[in-house]
Amino acid sequence: MRMMMAMTVTIVLATLASGTCFAQALTDVVAVTEFRALALDVGGEQEDWQPAFQAAIARARETRQSVYVPAGTYRIRQAIEIVPPPRGEKNPFGADNVRLIGAGAYKSVIKQEVETENCINWTGLTYEESAKNGQISHLSLRGGAIGLNIKWHNHFEMDSCYIEAALEYGVYAEGWSSRFTNSTIRWCKKAGFYGGAHFNNCVIRDCYFSRDGIGILLTGVHGSRIEGCGLESCATAAVFVRSTRGLTINNSYFEGNGYKTLDVLPVEGSANTIHLDMNNMGIKIHDNILRVNMDPEGGMLSIADCNGGHIYDNLFYCYSPAQYGIRLRPGADTRDDWDTIISGLIVENNQFHNVAVPLSETAPDVHAEALANGCTFDLPLSDQ
Repeated sequence: MRMMMAMTVTIVLATLASGTCFAQALTDVVAVTEFRALALDVGGEQEDWQPAFQAAIARARETRQSVYVPAGTYRIRQAIEIVPPPRGEKNPFGADNVRLIGAGAYKSVIKQEVETENCINWTGLTYEESAKNGQISHLSLRGGAIGLNIKWHNHFEMDSCYIEAALEYGVYAEGWSSRFTNSTIRWCKKAGFYGGAHFNNCVIRDCYFSRDGIGILLTGVHGSRIEGCGLESCATAAVFVRSTRGLTINNSYFEGNGYKTLDVLPVEGSANTIHLDMNNMGIKIHDNILRVNMDPEGGMLSIADCNGGHIYDNLFYCYSPAQYGIRLRPGADTRDDWDTIISGLIVENNQFHNVAVPLSETAPDVHAEALANGCTFDLPLSDQ
């Protein structure tokens, strides 16, 4: 009987983490509930499980086990801090051996009760002393200023998480070669996901973003990809790109973005579905479906600055007639003083259904300057 129970526990946890590197026996984890005695005011108005999390993380680091968060809601009033171990003989590269595993994205919930505190700070000490190899799976993070703060953290993996209602960012990420998969991020006021400062060779894949101020905000990015994601009803933009080199957005679904009428997510100026704002180079956007943009003055694809790149094989589709598909703009939203340029960009083989104005400019001569700068469009500039 004991053997059968052990086998069942192992199978359950392995099933939760199928397709990822998180599968392991439950006996090989440290459960947060083992440290319940350290949690403050459990069941009361000032409940705070943060001390229990800190103790579980410390134990797991010593034993090289994972931290398991059983099903339930764990209210916290301070950020959970995961600081990388010091580099030394046993750890020359400063790799983080901590993994956080929940019972399911809608079962294991860490809820930050103080809106000025983050849920989890999993950051390096400095840029030069970055964290590495953190992993989080099958957890929900709710509330706080930032849900998951992974500044100065490289080779991070997030899988099958649900993050919502952050006052600033659902995920704030800096660092390279990280993977974010199979997760949902909603109702985050500034952006569901921020990637910047050497956010290089990173992938956001098979994720869903909804009702965020911006779905995905990228700045200072090199060679990263957004693949197979769904983005709906984001206010300022589903994807907002600036100071980025070599980004690919492909095989993703966009619907009802540029949703500037949401009272809780105010927007100044136009709101778009994908917006290329300033200082961008080599952007590729292909094999996506872009449905209606809710702001009648915004575009499904808005371009203020892009040097090189390729936009092709996308379907701009609306069930009811909509106004603008691709919009060319004379200046950046981020900085009025930035000298934007659209050059060397190829736009071809896109389909437009029920879009009144497939290609337009928001000021005179933007299209003519783009042509003079070596851009090619296989569709004419439409009447406004």
